[in-house]
Formats: sequence, C-alpha cells, structure tokens
Amino acid sequence: MDFTSKVFLALTISLIFLNPLVGRAAGGCPTISFYVGYSDYVGKPDLQITQFEISASNQKLAKEIKSILESSYKELSYSLDESLTHPVTVYVADSEKDFQSQTGGNFPDWGIGYAVSKHNLIVIKSPDHFRYNKSLDQLLAHELAHIFLEKKAGGKDLPRWMEEGFAMQKSHEWQIGQDLSVVRALFTRSIFPLSSMEDLNSFPESKAQLSYTLSFLAISYFFKEYGERSFSDLVNYIAQGKTWDDAFMLTTGSAYSGFQKEFTDYIKKRYQFLSFFGDTILFWLGLAFLIIFLYFMKKRSTKKILERWELEDRGIIKGEEDDTT
Repeated sequence: MDFTSKVFLALTISLIFLNPLVGRAAGGCPTISFYVGYSDYVGKPDLQITQFEISASNQKLAKEIKSILESSYKELSYSLDESLTHPVTVYVADSEKDFQSQTGGNFPDWGIGYAVSKHNLIVIKSPDHFRYNKSLDQLLAHELAHIFLEKKAGGKDLPRWMEEGFAMQKSHEWQIGQDLSVVRALFTRSIFPLSSMEDLNSFPESKAQLSYTLSFLAISYFFKEYGERSFSDLVNYIAQGKTWDDAFMLTTGSAYSGFQKEFTDYIKKRYQFLSFFGDTILFWLGLAFLIIFLYFMKKRSTKKILERWELEDRGIIKGEEDDTT
C-alpha cells in the first residue's frame, strides 16, 4: 500500500470514531388490499394466494408499497421455497406517537420498522415524515423476510443474528464502507460473539448497527462456505425441533459455539490487517497534516523569493552580490 492510500485509509477510519407488542388497531388510515396470486409466478404453481392489506394515509405510497412487496415476495419465496397463506398487513405510522402505540412503547428510538411475524404484521414509519437510513424497498423487504423466515422455522426461535443477517441479505442492505465498524471494533477490542445479540433491541444505536453488520457478514460467510441450500436445511432442522447445536452440526459439522468461533476467526483474519492502521492512526493523521503544513510553508517561502527577485530586477533593492562594504 503506497503512502497516499495509507493516509486516505487513516482519514477514512478516523471518521468512524466520530419482543414488540401488538398495539391498537390502526385508526383513520384507509386500508387497501392487493393480491399476489398464481398468475404472478408462472413456474411456481404451488404458491398460495397472499393478500397485502396496507393501511396508509398516502394512497400513492400505498401503491408503491404494493409494488415493492410483490417483488420481495417473489424473491423470498424462491429463496426459502416457502409461501405465506395468510394476509400480510402493513401499517404506515405518520407520527412517532402513532408508531410507538403500535409497539407498546417497547421499541428502540433508532428503529424505523418492525415485523410481528406470528401476526403477519409489518409496521413502518412513514417516509413522508421520517428520514430513513435505507430505502423504502430495503425496509419492506427486510421486514417481509422476517415473516418468511419465521414461517419457514415453524415459529421456532432462531438466533437473532440469523434473522437479521438473512433479512439484510434479502433486502440488499449493504453500504460501501459499512464493515469499517468491524475494523473499529477489532481495534478497540469491543467485538462480541454472535450469541450476544439476542437482546439487540436494547442496544444503543452504535452497538446495534455493529450487530447488524456482523449479522450480515455471518450470513454471507455461511452462504459462501456452506451454500444457501444448507441455510434452508438449517432452518428446517430447527423447525423440526432440533437444538441449535444439532442443527449446526448437521449443516456445518460444528456445534453452534463452534460455528461462532469459526466466524470470529474469519473476521479477525479478514479485518485484522486493516485494524493495524487504527493503532497508528494518529501517526498517519499527524503525518498528513505535517505534509500539508510544509506545503503551505514552502509555497509562502517561494512567494517571498519571487517578490524579492522582482524588486531586485526593478532596482528597488540590491542583490546579494552588491551587498559589499
């Protein structure tokens, strides 16, 4: 890595340091129903008809949600070889108070949407009134993925990181540089095991975002090493009542704790080199500022020399060779 790349990396890394309850029924929002049926998925004749009931004050937004859900439904159904047999309700909250009333007040303030899988319910904050850190497509696909995955698991509990990582995979939630939070965690020795994410909703936002990133990377690693079909098998084993240890042993050859260690070793191997620059970040930043300082000092000195030469040429001052006594 050349010097310029190191300085850029140091500057980039430095920027890093800088169960929900179902509430009352939606009131005042019209409900629009859409259907995804057999004709929508030629070649997948066993799909059940699914109804989407959307409660939103903005009818244009409701139609946009319908289009997104249709597309996401198709991808998730093919991925998990699963279908939904009951209506999916999407409630769009226009205010924080409205949103919190749907969650029973037990939802973190950094959240913008959630799914109650057993009720096929998705609640989101309206993009008309709230700023998202992701697209509406990603948010809806993420929450619909939760409903599909729990249906696949037969209502059995799955590790939280599996749920979030799969949802992020299928909603294509990844931003360039997002994994730099992992570099920071390695540098500060604040990385944590996948199993510690079960209470994710109680995490502060920064730790929650790191959890989502690790979850995405863990699922990506699983898909790469064992294949997406093995992931489907893993969920099936859990649905059949097998323990997490047994399910992981059957699909990866390691118990649950063994897979976690395997993933942690992978993360350290992949990002440890980059975390080295965190140890020397002050050095690289200081060097960068020193170069900038020397550049301006040199420029200032050159300017003074040129001004002196001009004055000498005009005879206003004598040159050094004429300064004799």
